[in-house]
Amino acid sequence: MPIIYKDNEQIVIEIKKLMLENKISQREIADKMNIKPQGLTKILNKKNFGFEDAERILSAMGYNLIVDFQSNLEV
Repeated sequence: MPIIYKDNEQIVIEIKKLMLENKISQREIADKMNIKPQGLTKILNKKNFGFEDAERILSAMGYNLIVDFQSNLEV
């Protein structure tokens, strides 16, 4: 499902939605990332959450992060 990027917080929200939809707990993801659940919470809540963070979490969930660009100019 394509998402129009607005800010990093939106990406975190979409990741949390995926977790709920797939019934994957933060503990399960943290275990797959070889970190403590508190470490995952810290990553999700950090102000400068970025591409690498999203990629690591999504990979642990069994997803690929796909980036696409679309012109906002009408042709």
